[in-house]
Amino acid sequence: ADPAAAPQARDTAQRAFDHIEAELSQWDPSSPLSAVNQAAGQPDPVTVSDTFADVLGRALDLAEASDGAFNPLVGPLMRAWGFNGAAPRDTPPSEAERRAAAALADWRDVSRAPLPHGAAVRLTRPGMRLDLGALAKGYAVDLAWERLAAAGHTNLLVDLAGNLRALGEAAPGRGGWRTGIRNPFEPDALAAAFLLAPGEAVATSGNYERFVVIGGVRYAHLLDPRTGTPVTGTAGVTVTAPTAALADGLSTALFVLGPRDGAALLRRYPGCDALWIPDTPGHLTLLATPGLAARLKPFAGTSYTLLVQH
Repeated sequence: ADPAAAPQARDTAQRAFDHIEAELSQWDPSSPLSAVNQAAGQPDPVTVSDTFADVLGRALDLAEASDGAFNPLVGPLMRAWGFNGAAPRDTPPSEAERRAAAALADWRDVSRAPLPHGAAVRLTRPGMRLDLGALAKGYAVDLAWERLAAAGHTNLLVDLAGNLRALGEAAPGRGGWRTGIRNPFEPDALAAAFLLAPGEAVATSGNYERFVVIGGVRYAHLLDPRTGTPVTGTAGVTVTAPTAALADGLSTALFVLGPRDGAALLRRYPGCDALWIPDTPGHLTLLATPGLAARLKPFAGTSYTLLVQH
């Protein structure tokens, strides 16, 4: 909120982002994540840092809690559909291809042994591929937020690719930061808004930014790891949580689970709320848990049906 403090705050945040990128990038062949993936199926584990071990532990915990709806080993399935740098496809992957990729996506096949600093990590089967991107962006936001708060910064919003966490308020007396929920059916339009409280985080998963087109059909990048197929029926999910890492991971899990099963999972995470937007372009509907439903404000010029999801 104070423009004079913005350059220093930006640099502090960027250093935090760079640290997480160096640890967890799947595109950098020299990263520890790449080292773990390259050693898949080998007998010797790879030693990783405390940061890596923490992110991995959170990812595996969420995989267990969601019964695999969130899965940090979904990489082979993503590539089978033509994502993550794979060659474009003329036809969707066959059932046999999906089964083969799914066989490499059992999160229980990740071996972890704690060390005084970090952990020894091993992917037990050749071809397994760890991808922590569905949680790492939020984790990077939390790291930046913590460093900024420790440095004495106040009244700012950390935003990394739509993963947000608020510190203080946007203006005196506002009580937080006004935050918009994107309308997935209209580019650059918002469906609703709410006030992001100090310390609170929010993340959104949607089917409208990353996708492939196979045989004239559009397939979103959000896959159900349990079936090996793209999720249908949901256009977007927004989650508020006490930390950005939790909001980031839950937004993916809840997109896969849908409103009913997703609301049941949320009961295990106090302080979290969610909103689903069904993939019905002809009629904008918001299904929100009670805590978030009570905070929503319509955006100017947008009409929708609001349903409370218990």
